[in-house]
Amino acid sequence: MVADRIADMLTRIRNANQMKYETVEVLGSKMTLGIAEILKEEGYINDYKYEKNIKGDKLTLTYGPNTVIVRADSRIAVTNGQKSTMGAPVIHGTYTATGKRRWIVPLNSVCTRLGINYKLSNGKIYISGTTQSSSNNTTGSITTTTTTTKPSTTSSKDKIKIVIDAGHGGSDSGATGNGMAEKNLTLAIVLAAKRSFDKDSRFQVSYTRTSDTYPSLSQRAKLANNKNADMFLCVHINSASASAHGTETLWSKSRNSATQKKGLTSKTLATAMQSAAVAATGFTNRGLVDRPNLYVLKHTNMPACLIEYGFISNRKESARMKANTSAYGKALYKAVVNLMKKQGKY
Repeated sequence: MVADRIADMLTRIRNANQMKYETVEVLGSKMTLGIAEILKEEGYINDYKYEKNIKGDKLTLTYGPNTVIVRADSRIAVTNGQKSTMGAPVIHGTYTATGKRRWIVPLNSVCTRLGINYKLSNGKIYISGTTQSSSNNTTGSITTTTTTTKPSTTSSKDKIKIVIDAGHGGSDSGATGNGMAEKNLTLAIVLAAKRSFDKDSRFQVSYTRTSDTYPSLSQRAKLANNKNADMFLCVHINSASASAHGTETLWSKSRNSATQKKGLTSKTLATAMQSAAVAATGFTNRGLVDRPNLYVLKHTNMPACLIEYGFISNRKESARMKANTSAYGKALYKAVVNLMKKQGKY
């Protein structure tokens, strides 16, 4: 019996890895918990979670950095640990022709919380990536997290690794003005960029946040360093007086050489992002600004820059930014593609 449970655990992990799933659930026991600890210590899995005596059916969905947990007959969703109410309850208990149970979830609510896009066409649902789900048993379970990559024709070693940071979030609204909050504009721009990157297999992109959460500055820098990213892009919105205007990009001159990677420097990256941002916004070009003491520029080990798209304190600029976040996100993606072509990567 013990051997069967171990074999089942290892088979599930192997199959999940082959299918590029981020999580897999196995039957929990002292033995499988001990194996999970060893696998984590040896670097075969990123992490595991043990849940004991879960009452009621539970569905866990993971996409990128987001995890949503819902329960049968409930409107409550727990997104990255934060509770919220969905527009419709989740159902588990509809039987298929083969007698198996089926989960039915409110598509828009769940996809929004996972930070993914979908479309309906001819009765089929198309989403940007893979959402892996699992249900818990009442005797306890272990969820192991594996590294995921989307199926593509580009090998993982050839992918350009990027970390994109949507400034502020959660309890930190960032700058505010003209009825807007910086955290919402930065997230909208990043999610728009994500929609483009999700369709391009040449890039392996990680995000510090894809919902209204607040990772600390150290967590943002740590993510970029742990991912061994080739570049780190921060998206921000400026604020000053009502007359202040224009687009600028911050970088660290003192770390330009130390953070050079694969022929790319922070100055080259900042210059490319600034040109693209100015072209997208149509605002005054305020140029590059040396800000060596910014935490995320000071503590990341790769080319990095922080884009200030415009001034939220300026009525005209804030209105234009609110209306054009999708265009800014697409421009960010295109700027990275063009830079990589110029660098001879593609």
